[in-house]
Amino acid sequence: MPRFLPAALFLTASLSFISTVSLADGSDGCEVVVSSEVVDADGGRMTVASYRPAERFLSGVYDPKVSLTLEEDGAEIRGLICVRNDLVPTEKDYAILATGVPLSLSQDFDSADSDILTVYFGGDRFTHKYTSNYPMSGEFEDAVIKQLSDFSSRNHGLVKPDSAEQ
Repeated sequence: MPRFLPAALFLTASLSFISTVSLADGSDGCEVVVSSEVVDADGGRMTVASYRPAERFLSGVYDPKVSLTLEEDGAEIRGLICVRNDLVPTEKDYAILATGVPLSLSQDFDSADSDILTVYFGGDRFTHKYTSNYPMSGEFEDAVIKQLSDFSSRNHGLVKPDSAEQ
């Protein structure tokens, strides 16, 4: 299974089950998604998603003077969520996706009627999952596929499963 596919599936599932996501101000309405394991007194375990400010992660992505960190408070960053009106990934999103961190975009994560587009590296290319009460329009789907095809053709450095063992 591709390394980042579980993270993308975790991110998509966590967004589907969490009805209220409080987005921090700044960083273009973005937050990092981290997961941590909670152990109760009886030894039961549960994985819990939490949302943290994305400023530090995004600084590492866009500022060459800042070290990129894929952890927040000791927990692995499992995804980045950003509020946007237009969900087609932009050129600026390529730098985020090239880190291997899945990106979810929505007009409103708090609304059950809002669309969510999650983009992640799956196997040998960038791919997407679209969650909505309405189907993707042909124009929107074509724009997403075209952009992700362009991103996939670049030298992003993400490991393909077949070449990881060589």
